Amino acid sequence: MKRVKVCVPRICFAAVVAAGVCVGEPASGADSSDKSAAAPTSAADEEASIRFRRGLERFDEGDYTLALVEFERAYQLAPNYKALYNIALVNMQLGRYAAAYHAFARYLHDGGKAISETRRLEVQRSLDSLTTRTATVDLTTNVPGAEISLDGKTVDPTQITGPLLLDAGEHAVRATAPGYAPATRTVVLAGADHASVRLALVALAPAHPSSPADNQSRSVFWPGFVATGAFAVGAAISGAVTLDARSSLSNLQNSPGSDPTLRSHEANRANTASAVADVFTGLAVVVGGVSVYLSFRPSSSPVRASLGIGIAPDHVALTGSF
Repeated sequence: MKRVKVCVPRICFAAVVAAGVCVGEPASGADSSDKSAAAPTSAADEEASIRFRRGLERFDEGDYTLALVEFERAYQLAPNYKALYNIALVNMQLGRYAAAYHAFARYLHDGGKAISETRRLEVQRSLDSLTTRTATVDLTTNVPGAEISLDGKTVDPTQITGPLLLDAGEHAVRATAPGYAPATRTVVLAGADHASVRLALVALAPAHPSSPADNQSRSVFWPGFVATGAFAVGAAISGAVTLDARSSLSNLQNSPGSDPTLRSHEANRANTASAVADVFTGLAVVVGGVSVYLSFRPSSSPVRASLGIGIAPDHVALTGSF
């Protein structure tokens, strides 16, 4: 099988000694040694091998983002500790120092005695260097079970059992929980920092549902509005009668020889209709105002109101209790 050589550009970590050092050298570069392993025993192993080789090609081309995707997919299909070395290198190139640290540490743990002493020392130097580019932070909240997100991504609750390893720099931390206002903090971490961030969520005020008594006391007082409408109609009719009587009286007054008795009758009719119109108008205003008050008056107990109207030949009486 043809051996693919991947050259690593110059970076500031001990994992790669210098620019132009290729993978064939044991000291540095993306690890391609698993390509000479035994033939795949399953479709997943075969796809993992294809993706691993594709990742090496993308790494050689300098497309580190796609190289990382291929290496990680290959590791998901067929976990092999050697892929972790490549994943760590690409994360370093992308400035994802915390991810690189985790991948190197897992590489040493899973590889164990299968890793040469030379490579082990090289990886350890890289880990030492990464400690100055990462920081740890303890994240806690005052609400058990609150969901925590870091830079817009939800943090797996199983990862918050201890300090989180993060890239040095600025991070946005947010905590949410049902019934609480979200809590947000921005934390700036320098290399090798160890910080503690506590997110205090504030409980939202509970909504107070309206009671049946409140609903009843705020219901529209329809009898009052019906009476208001009736009074308004009565005022309109009385006003029309007043206008008619005054018009007739004016015609009689302008007609020579008109009957004085008829003029007196029309004058009385006009005055009476005008007085009735005034009464009905006043009643419409008063009853309408009372109805509005009874409809929107806040009260913890139901309002019982009664309204009575009495009309006599010489007056109109309004009675009621509220």
